[in-house]
Amino acid sequence: MPHKFAIRLLRTLALATAALLAAPVGAQEVNIQGATTVSFGLMLPKKAEIEKLSGQSLKILPSSTSRGLSALVAGNADIAMLAEPLDDAVASALKAAPGSVDPAKLEGIHVANAETQIIVNPANGIAKLTDQQVADLFSGKAANWKDVGGTDVPVLVVTEPTSSPHQLLQRLFKFQMSAKARPVQNASQTAQVVAQVPGAISYLSTAHQVPDRDKVKVVATDTKVPLELYVAIRKDANPGVRKVVDAAKQLGGLK
Repeated sequence: MPHKFAIRLLRTLALATAALLAAPVGAQEVNIQGATTVSFGLMLPKKAEIEKLSGQSLKILPSSTSRGLSALVAGNADIAMLAEPLDDAVASALKAAPGSVDPAKLEGIHVANAETQIIVNPANGIAKLTDQQVADLFSGKAANWKDVGGTDVPVLVVTEPTSSPHQLLQRLFKFQMSAKARPVQNASQTAQVVAQVPGAISYLSTAHQVPDRDKVKVVATDTKVPLELYVAIRKDANPGVRKVVDAAKQLGGLK
């Protein structure tokens, strides 16, 4: 029994030593929380490269813009990932809970760009939509695909209400989302439903790496829907946190 205990102890020490050797010298663990567009579009795919460039260790938790901002303000995160400018995220937070955020203590940084695309089922014969048709479909004014030149199939609007693309599309194309829209919780579910339902329409950011992306069809639109990716930090953030932001910005193509 003592012999077995000694072997287990040696194995534990060996693993701990390997972990220490793998971590950059002088690295701190930087806690990053927030928007899935930023986490899946930049932070997670580039995690190893960001760690190498910054010399820091990253702990990344995908959630939402609002949750990331709340974690940053509460001191539970070092960096908040935002799928919208800091001013917009703060305005939403203050509307929901007045006095919950002091913007004077925060700094927003644009780290990368993406695009929100309109997606439909692959069986859909529509290849392009005008801005008005986009508005009519998502608002429910066009309830059947034949209303926009397609086949006689009912339209199912699929939405992710907590996402930034959800708000962005409504502002850009000037419509109010249909009350009959089917809400889902994340981008992966959005793609799953659209891939399964012939009359479905939704939106998906190019920043989202989802399993069913190749099972949906992207429809061209007159107006492109750019999606800027941001992070926020406290103005008194330590140098290690700022090194992570600089590395993310560099790898995101914004120097």
